[in-house]
Amino acid sequence: MLENKKEFMYDFDGSCAPGGVWGGLHGTFSVGIFQWLPKSSNKGLKRSPVKYRVSGSTHKAETIYSRARVLCNEFNKGIFPKKKSESI
Repeated sequence: MLENKKEFMYDFDGSCAPGGVWGGLHGTFSVGIFQWLPKSSNKGLKRSPVKYRVSGSTHKAETIYSRARVLCNEFNKGIFPKKKSESI
């Protein structure tokens, strides 16, 4: 996603996405959901450590991205799952 870069909002990224830097080497990939936090200098934002991970087959990439978008919206509303990851 990464276009929703607002303080304390949740977002996701997947550097191992199909067609990405590492895409094609494995049959699976994951996206990490993180929170945008203010830098200590108050000049910009930084990513928190990954709070939740969605993983699955490269053939289900759009389903994984869709689930990550839903989770980010839920996290931004204060709804958090009990677990730290899921596989699709």
